[in-house]
Amino acid sequence: MADQTVKTIRYPVKGRKLEQTVTQRTLDLLVAQLEDWQQGPGVFGRLNLHACWSIAGVLDRRYQGETVSLFPGLMAFVRKLYEKARNPKWLMLENSMAAHLLYLQDKSGGFIHATSEFEPTFDTSGCPIHWFNPVIALCEYYMWEYADETVKALIPAALDRQWEWALTHSWKAGNGHVGRLTFPGFCGVTNQDLAAVAALALTGKALGNWERYEQYGKPCLDHYLSPAFYYKEIGLFERGDNDNFAERTHYYNVILRLLKTIYGATGEERLMEVFDNVADHIFDAVYVGEDGLTYLARGAKTDPLDKSRVLAWERGPISFNGYPPLILCLQDYLTRHPDGARSRTVEALRDTVAAYIFADGSIPQGLFHSDPLYAVATYPDPEGYYELVLQVLGDDWQDPRPVTPPALCRRAGNVTWKQNGPLWGIEKDGKRVYGGFSRFAGGVTLGPEEKPVWGDYDALEEYGLLEILEG
Repeated sequence: MADQTVKTIRYPVKGRKLEQTVTQRTLDLLVAQLEDWQQGPGVFGRLNLHACWSIAGVLDRRYQGETVSLFPGLMAFVRKLYEKARNPKWLMLENSMAAHLLYLQDKSGGFIHATSEFEPTFDTSGCPIHWFNPVIALCEYYMWEYADETVKALIPAALDRQWEWALTHSWKAGNGHVGRLTFPGFCGVTNQDLAAVAALALTGKALGNWERYEQYGKPCLDHYLSPAFYYKEIGLFERGDNDNFAERTHYYNVILRLLKTIYGATGEERLMEVFDNVADHIFDAVYVGEDGLTYLARGAKTDPLDKSRVLAWERGPISFNGYPPLILCLQDYLTRHPDGARSRTVEALRDTVAAYIFADGSIPQGLFHSDPLYAVATYPDPEGYYELVLQVLGDDWQDPRPVTPPALCRRAGNVTWKQNGPLWGIEKDGKRVYGGFSRFAGGVTLGPEEKPVWGDYDALEEYGLLEILEG
């Protein structure tokens, strides 16, 4: 058991600033945590919990392995590590991840492990954002000046096979709500189909062949930027898989970053006009919580008859891991449209992120859920947060140093997360319900009696830090 020297930290820690909270050690800890989840030369696992939809089924399926949605953000992060530090370790890792993505391509042309919260998936099941994330990652790698020429040479044919597969399995496939699409698109959900458009735009930029984008990507983009999906007056998009269902705030970090990607590939000025209008209206979702911190509403309730009106903003559970990338998007917007009041609002959102940075450098996946699991369980999630950390550090950060993340116990409500190196455990009402050894994809155990595949869960009681989430 942990002794009486345990240090206790209660969250949120109000009064923090990102510039004081995020240090070189934060970066060191994030990389150390990432390495605790490394399961092969270019393979990283995680729990694949989905805070927005409160989906945690990967635990009962005993899976904590790879999923292709991790690759674009993580590979972009590793590229920055190499470009800054010139450590060959990061170059080898980047090349290994690109090679592994090619390995994950099924002989049909689609990609396996493309379902995120529904993993493990060893066929080509999934949805467009996961089917096309590998394309985005491979295109960005292909255009990187340090890419391995042997790996790079294999990418054009891989993209051709993926596109042939996508035309058969994804184009106009639709979703369960609307059925097969009657308009140019893939599944009929805004953030999903914009991922496909971004992939086609990057393919055009990388390979110099714009035929796919012009024939499929641009008509799809035009439709989603039309009044059928995009409500200019309120800066929101219809989601597309239910009636009168605007995309939730969390998904605008995806949408905005995809719009920026498409703009970077095509130079279409209207995309930045949409980006700025959507970012402008994200400020409509801002509110101050009972704890005095600044948050973003979960989503908007729109008028079903008048899409120039938001009837109300829904609060409740939030996907906190979406805050860092949204902050980056809002900062981007303010560089073109300076505004003192809105800059102070973004600073308040940054303060909220700082208030929830844990001692191991991570942040919660979600807050204010009925199940506190999403607040306490942490694992590699590089989409936006790692980028924000590097931005805060500016030019002063150094090649991450080897450190040992603290052994800790983190509690919220009746749920406890314990971690000591690669060993982790989740308790409910004081009893272990899940555990795992993070370096093994199938290493999740169920219940209090099962032993880990390596090590001993008794090590989880040897922590020196107790973190408590309040509220």
